[in-house]
Amino acid sequence: MRNTVSKKNIGVAVACVLAVAVCIGLAVYFTQGRGYQTVDGSQMEGSDSLINAVQEDGGAAQSVREEGGISVTLQANVPEALDPFRYIKQGYELKNFMAITSFSSAEELPVSAVVQYAFCYLYAGNGCLVDYAPAAMTYRQATAGEIRAQVARLFGSCPQNVEESDLYVPGAGYFEMWQPDYSAEVYAAATFRDAGGGAYTLEVRYYEDAGKTQAAGTSVITVRQADGVYYLASMT
Repeated sequence: MRNTVSKKNIGVAVACVLAVAVCIGLAVYFTQGRGYQTVDGSQMEGSDSLINAVQEDGGAAQSVREEGGISVTLQANVPEALDPFRYIKQGYELKNFMAITSFSSAEELPVSAVVQYAFCYLYAGNGCLVDYAPAAMTYRQATAGEIRAQVARLFGSCPQNVEESDLYVPGAGYFEMWQPDYSAEVYAAATFRDAGGGAYTLEVRYYEDAGKTQAAGTSVITVRQADGVYYLASMT
């Protein structure tokens, strides 16, 4: 009888131990499962934020172009043949070298200033005046036809009577000039937009320094196209 009771007691004890072990195992399993899910959710949340940040940063990087001291934020697709940096530099040149602060069409450009500007561009290579540093001051000559063609390339047309320029030598029938050195660093931040009707605008803020802490004026430059060639149509 005692043996039977002892065996029963032992069986009950073993069953209890097994039940406790199973309960502990289940508790550990579900606790670990919940812990894993919490950590996983946190990791996924952090990963999403990181991905969004990368995408945002990537988008911003794709929409900004930089060249030297000039940055351009693109709010529209830039046509392949249009170089926004060129027109930002030309705006700087017109303001600082030719004292032309604004014009709404080529007709408004003063003849002497526009002739001098075009004359300089005849010998500036493919770049802008600020990009070209002559090795030495050089005496230059140009014909009226060359000046008219260059004015048209720069501003879309040449409505001026170029021979009224003070650079024209009436008796000789040509223009003459000692070519100046207009090379300079241009610091600017601009926004490029599609203005519709085949026109594009550059809203430009110029600066005195590379850090862009000292503002030096603003301009809104409009670029248009004629015969497949873009030109500076107006500036305000």
